[in-house]
Amino acid sequence: MKSALGVSMLSLLLFVLPVSLNAAAPVVVGEYVEARTCDVWTGPCFANGEINLRGDNAVMAWVVRQGSWDGVTLDNLAIVAVVDADGTLSTSTEGKVKTVVYIDQTASESQGKALLSMAAALAPRYLKNVVRLEKSKISYRRDNVKASLEVGSLGEVKLETGVLSAHCDSVCGNEEKAYPSLSKLTQVTCAKTLKNSYNGSALGLRWSDPNRRSAMLGHFEL
Repeated sequence: MKSALGVSMLSLLLFVLPVSLNAAAPVVVGEYVEARTCDVWTGPCFANGEINLRGDNAVMAWVVRQGSWDGVTLDNLAIVAVVDADGTLSTSTEGKVKTVVYIDQTASESQGKALLSMAAALAPRYLKNVVRLEKSKISYRRDNVKASLEVGSLGEVKLETGVLSAHCDSVCGNEEKAYPSLSKLTQVTCAKTLKNSYNGSALGLRWSDPNRRSAMLGHFEL
């Protein structure tokens, strides 16, 4: 009886172990930055006051540091999504969403498809309705929470983040991360937005929303 039980347990371990090892090993890892047109590090009363009035636009950027997706190597390639919603993103008033996507101009056709597939896996809701897909120059730098992003030779997208000061940037003293990130992340840190602008034509609107407590940075794994 003990022998039969031991064999059964061993068979179960042999069946489960490879799956667990595979699940623990991400195939692609990278960095992420997001900025919205509303405060994300704020007090609950301020966040509630902005719902359906602000926060219907956002810039999202994923930069692969190492790995592959759909069997295609994506090291050091980037993809950027610019989002426009009917109402405040990630709330019950969000409504319909449309998105413009910029793919790193150095990506091959297969890498571009893999980047789009990866981003859709990380943010499925916000990559569902892509109204324009462009290959463009993407410049990105990051040092902790200080990040800078620029898309296009004419600066269609500009994003720059810095450190939030608990003293200088606090208004009510109850600030916290009021919204979840629009992308699946393994780590999230709020940051101050020094620049956040979109000057493209595909969404039928443009914005510049600097000096706001509206950014989130993190790392992703898939």
